Amino acid sequence: FRSIVSAEKTSFDAVTSKLDPGGSIYVYLSTEQWLDGLSTNASNLRQLFTGMPDLNDQTRANINKGFDIGIRLIKESGIEDISGVGMSGIAREKGLYRSKTFVHHYPGKGAGFLWNVLGKQPHPLTGLDLLPTNVVLAAFSDLDLPLTWSFIQKHVNQSGFPQAQEWLNKLPAGFEQLTQLKLDQVLASLGGEYGFVITFDESKMIPIPMPGSGSLQIPEPGLLIVAKVKDDTIFDRVDRALKEIPQLGSQVISTDKPGLKMRTLPLPLPLPIQLRPTVASSGGYLFIASTDGMIQDVLAVKAGQKPGLKSTEEFKRVSQGIPQAGNGFTFMSQHFGDIIFQVQRQVIASAAQSAPTRAAWLQSLMQTGKPTTAYSVSANTDEGWLTIGNGSQNPAAIALVPLADVPAVLAAIAIPNFVKARST
Repeated sequence: FRSIVSAEKTSFDAVTSKLDPGGSIYVYLSTEQWLDGLSTNASNLRQLFTGMPDLNDQTRANINKGFDIGIRLIKESGIEDISGVGMSGIAREKGLYRSKTFVHHYPGKGAGFLWNVLGKQPHPLTGLDLLPTNVVLAAFSDLDLPLTWSFIQKHVNQSGFPQAQEWLNKLPAGFEQLTQLKLDQVLASLGGEYGFVITFDESKMIPIPMPGSGSLQIPEPGLLIVAKVKDDTIFDRVDRALKEIPQLGSQVISTDKPGLKMRTLPLPLPLPIQLRPTVASSGGYLFIASTDGMIQDVLAVKAGQKPGLKSTEEFKRVSQGIPQAGNGFTFMSQHFGDIIFQVQRQVIASAAQSAPTRAAWLQSLMQTGKPTTAYSVSANTDEGWLTIGNGSQNPAAIALVPLADVPAVLAAIAIPNFVKARST
């Protein structure tokens, strides 16, 4: 059959030029017919609603205000600029797949809120330089909070709803009363990049109580939240707040040396996990961590004194061919999935004692999945958002696995509780 050239303009060539053909999945969807002129279509829909019989003047006025808000949001969000979406997946090597997703706009478009709030220009992914070798889950992304706040202010003030305007006008004063910092001052101090990190410390195993009897030994987890900052506005306020805590303020451990300010609050709690909440400021970053040791490890990696995630064989394999610049990245180690699967299996084993048939069914669902390693980078390009990633799971199956895994996990946790409730 002879191929047909579309009589209507589409972004097919622009989108598919960014994708990998010949793999297990290859999708293109033109959105121009849906989204182009969306605000105009909304205006036409307004007449349908305001023309309904038996509306009083107040209700009709509120409907008009609602449509005014919606139309302005559509126009300024940039959603009408989306011309097409594409996705592909292909095996790089046995057991390793490259996936791509692309949300396209034509050159000269993409000036709306949605195209800028998560970063305007790709940049080196310096967050990777902070990650120690025992990271199992991490995600960093640009986020323009000042832009978000100004976008909210503008549209609430234009909404015509006095209650919303009153709430917005009171918000900065309420924020200042709660934090003793001005909202504008805090927003101005932020650097526009944020991340979270979860680690597992294999040298410290902790027991996790399981339904029924027994416990599961897992590596001690650690949590780190990272924010780029321009100054120490937030750190200094947290420092004062920690020292003002009744009975505990005097126990705050202070570290002040060139390039590092850190405050740690040891918590004398009878927990199997080490918990020493810590806040630190160093090298243009604000760190909040579950322990001070975690921050020390991160800074040692950043300084080149310890090997980091980038030196591991798992990361080297999963990051091959992935751009080194972008506006955000995510990483998941196979070890994270291993621990989750161990928890699931033990929960199901406990459930088998009271509900063997259901437990066997859940076990059969779990056999369809396996722990996954994955790494992806997203970037705001001249033609739209492009995400490229590698993972050990076939992209064609990604949409199907959660449909089985999520109910399986929830049901596995719920079954022992249902049985216990029925007995009670």
